[in-house]
Amino acid sequence: MIVFAAKVSVKKVVAGVLAFGAVALGVVWLVPAAGTMDAQAASGEVDMSSKLKTNEQRVALLESYGWQVDPEPRSEREVQIPKTFDDTYQAYNAIQLGQGLDLTPYQGKRATLYTYELLSYPTGETGVTANLLIRRNYLIAADISSAEADGFVHGLTETPAADSTPDAPSP
Repeated sequence: MIVFAAKVSVKKVVAGVLAFGAVALGVVWLVPAAGTMDAQAASGEVDMSSKLKTNEQRVALLESYGWQVDPEPRSEREVQIPKTFDDTYQAYNAIQLGQGLDLTPYQGKRATLYTYELLSYPTGETGVTANLLIRRNYLIAADISSAEADGFVHGLTETPAADSTPDAPSP
């Protein structure tokens, strides 16, 4: 027969109760937060800080900013972000900063570029694409661009007016 004896003091009991209470409080605090994140994902609500694991979530992000896209990406490829930014990357990052994103923490890192064909663009141009740069399921850059020689690049959050084409007469 094995006998186990322990001397329990009031200090040990109080410390145990406090430790148990802290763990219980942590669980209660975290569980509702996880539930709201699941509800957000299930309802399709996404924003630029949302986790974008699936194609449906990426398309929902684009649609939440008013862009109608072909639901299948035109391309998906891994890209290397330069360690140092030249003038072009500085200008591109300025667009990102304007919409609450920043590429500088990702200099020298790899990310996945998803390109989607826009079904319609407010000025009537065709061949316009939406680009999402994702690292570890989080959006790090996004733009709307035209590959034409006199094309454009602007942020996801900017929507040009339908009458802002270069050929449109000024009022």
